[in-house]
Amino acid sequence: MRRDADGTFRFANSEVEIDRNSNVFVQGKSYKGTSGLFEILTRKKVDRSFITDRDLRSYREILESTHGHFENHDPSGVIKTTRGAKFKDAISKLFPGGGVIRRGSESTVRQKWATLKRTLYKKVPDVELETPIPLQERRA
Repeated sequence: MRRDADGTFRFANSEVEIDRNSNVFVQGKSYKGTSGLFEILTRKKVDRSFITDRDLRSYREILESTHGHFENHDPSGVIKTTRGAKFKDAISKLFPGGGVIRRGSESTVRQKWATLKRTLYKKVPDVELETPIPLQERRA
């Protein structure tokens, strides 16, 4: 969840409202505002001791309704992954095996390099190498 310059709270591309009783409203649906739900909505590194199963269910519903767990919030896309604690501790457990790809320039570069190596090795023909000349004969 983030706060825009005008003071509006947003989650993914959806506006989030919080009433006086700390209830959270996302896309017209109300969620009981507990310390666990606020922990998971607002922190990058979550403390699991605050979070209940109900908080996780609410968070999953919010992610699903806003498409907040997908790359570019595109529902036909893949789950956006990071090496961050929130992904490891919460999101990956809510959506196990859900079309996950790795994000980040390092992993993308590795994937591209691996693909390139496979392509190059397929194109290089097997060549018989000459028998190497011993070093002593080369100096003579």
